[in-house]
Amino acid sequence: MDESRLELKVGALLLAALAGGLALLWMMGELSFTSGATLTIDFGHTGNVVKGAPVKLGGVQVGKVEKIELIATRRDPDGEPMPVQMQVSMNKQAAAALRSDASVTVSSQGALGEPYLELTIGNSPTAWDGQKPIRAVDAPRIDVVSNRLAHFLEAASAVLEKDPEALTHLVGGITGLAHTVDGVLGDNRDDVRSIAQELSAAAKDLKVLSAAARQQLEPGGKAAALIDDASVSARQLRTDLPGLSKQAGTALGGLAALSGQLTPDDGVRLKAALARYAAAGEKIDSLAGRADHILAKLEAGEGSMGALMKDKQVYDDLKSLLADLRAHPWKFLWKD
Repeated sequence: MDESRLELKVGALLLAALAGGLALLWMMGELSFTSGATLTIDFGHTGNVVKGAPVKLGGVQVGKVEKIELIATRRDPDGEPMPVQMQVSMNKQAAAALRSDASVTVSSQGALGEPYLELTIGNSPTAWDGQKPIRAVDAPRIDVVSNRLAHFLEAASAVLEKDPEALTHLVGGITGLAHTVDGVLGDNRDDVRSIAQELSAAAKDLKVLSAAARQQLEPGGKAAALIDDASVSARQLRTDLPGLSKQAGTALGGLAALSGQLTPDDGVRLKAALARYAAAGEKIDSLAGRADHILAKLEAGEGSMGALMKDKQVYDDLKSLLADLRAHPWKFLWKD
């Protein structure tokens, strides 16, 4: 009995240790009992993210890095190197929340600054295509920044070695510039305020003008109709222009043929005919002037016809007479 109890205790202890280990692995994200989605992420640099690093969404772990692959010759559409590709596993709920403009950044956690991947859902109305990789935002390269800072400090040191007063002159120049700007702004405070007000008014006018232009350019606006009419006219001109050009060429050819048959005598007769036409035109102008003179007198009421036109009583009498004759036509033949 004692041996059986001992075996039971050992077995229970082993089962408890196994359950504790599984629970620990599950809490660390190393063990998952549910199927999830796979996300492919492209990097120019890993940012020191390693396999097994957590993937978080809003600070909550939703997956981990399953695989890191090096593709040394790959570049992005802009020609920049993009040699790193990561395969990430994540739960289906987080994957369903991603949009087409989702992004991935490298962040750090813990006291030691352990790197991990942080997902940003995005704002696009289109859902993320699970087969399309996401181009991640590369983490800042501390080594590159430190190298550039070292080059800058070396250049500054060289300048100070050549001219120890350079920094003093620079600070003095900046201080003088600040005093000058402050003085100019203080002396011209009213002008600056007036310029700011005018710029504000101009911006408002420009906003109103742009709104009016947008309204006119929208379908149904005058500008849109004008553009449509110009387009129709250009299309019609493109259609009619070859025919007009052909007709013009035919007319010019006929004119050339006609002019080629004229003789010097024909030219003399043509000049004489033009002279007669000019004289006739002068006579017509004279007659038109006389007619204008007569009409002016009539409108002024001069003469019998003018008085007849201007005298309303005569007009009324004639109107009554015509009405009476229309009603009693026999009055032309005998009187009552």
